[in-house]
Amino acid sequence: MKNYRLYALGLGLLFTVFVVVEYYRPKPIDWKQTFSNKDKIPYGAYVLFELLPDLFPDQPVTSVRLPVVNQVEENNTLREDSTTAPVNYLFVNGTTQVDKLDLKTLLQFVAQGSNVFISSHHFSRQLQDTLGFKLEFAPKQDSLGLVFTHPQLLKNKPVRYAWEKVNRTITVDSNHKATVLGKNTAGGANFVQIRYGKGSFFLSSVPLAFTNYHVIHPVQGKYAALALSHLPVRPVWWDEYQKQGAVGDSSVFRVLLSHEALAWAYYLALGSLLLFVLFESKRTQRIIPVVEKPRNTTLEFVRVIGNLYFNYRDHKVIAEKKINYFLEYLRLHYFESTRDLDQELQTRIAHKSGIPASEVSELFRLIHYVRTTHTLEEQNLWQLNKQLESFYRQATSR
Repeated sequence: MKNYRLYALGLGLLFTVFVVVEYYRPKPIDWKQTFSNKDKIPYGAYVLFELLPDLFPDQPVTSVRLPVVNQVEENNTLREDSTTAPVNYLFVNGTTQVDKLDLKTLLQFVAQGSNVFISSHHFSRQLQDTLGFKLEFAPKQDSLGLVFTHPQLLKNKPVRYAWEKVNRTITVDSNHKATVLGKNTAGGANFVQIRYGKGSFFLSSVPLAFTNYHVIHPVQGKYAALALSHLPVRPVWWDEYQKQGAVGDSSVFRVLLSHEALAWAYYLALGSLLLFVLFESKRTQRIIPVVEKPRNTTLEFVRVIGNLYFNYRDHKVIAEKKINYFLEYLRLHYFESTRDLDQELQTRIAHKSGIPASEVSELFRLIHYVRTTHTLEEQNLWQLNKQLESFYRQATSR
């Protein structure tokens, strides 16, 4: 008992050391592109969100966890004149999805004087068709520099990024008026303003420039601030709905727990499952396994070996194996010696098996041919196999 306790104590100490080492071991860097204001990983947007109060001084900054329609309607209900107060609605995503209803709401929202800033790798097709723009790829090169077209910003040196991070450009068709606010050093536009009613859509195709990794960079960090400086100083809505979903969406039991009856049913099911585990955990008799009687798998084994040799195209070896098996078959079933494959043996085999003597003679002729030849063609192996299969089939049916 004492040795057992020492053994258990040693295991406990080893487990504790393992847990402590795993807990304090540096975690690998997560390079997932979340663009979320709660993530401090390289491609999260925590730093930019914290800087928004400085970029828009004396203006409230709100993290939005509602769909576009709900957010705009909720803001309208807080105002007596039923008009949306002008704000800057910011979207920074890998993919920005806007359905038909959201797009209609955004258009009305911007037409009343608000601004919508969207930076994304991919835009929904409805948004592109309505505003008349599309995304293309810049020519492949090692890196691209980003510049702004505003006269006061032209003197700034291009901010360089790896090509794969800023390789998308925005092309606006001639039917829609757009102002190019930013380009890359290859000449492609990546930041445009499309006026709509009293407000504007600001579209950017370089969302990674607004993530933590680049915002805290000593050189690249100024790009995000300069891009957002094109927007007027107004209250800011920062969209998190397309990244985190609505509040409470992270819980898979949110529907059950939001209704009292379903919640009690859920708790009752958990309690019943716990009772079942407790009572069924008692030791029960082990089920007696069913032992199958041995099977004779000799024929299956021979077929497997034959197929193995056939894959190597060694026809003569395959034929010799089949002949040896055939002679063993004659010894076991007809009690005949197969040392001399003469005419007398053939006659006795034909008599005992009931197979015509001509077929038996042809089979023995093929066996003699295989044994005397140095190389064997596939056609000869096929003929031998055909004769053997015919012999077995007729012999077992009599």
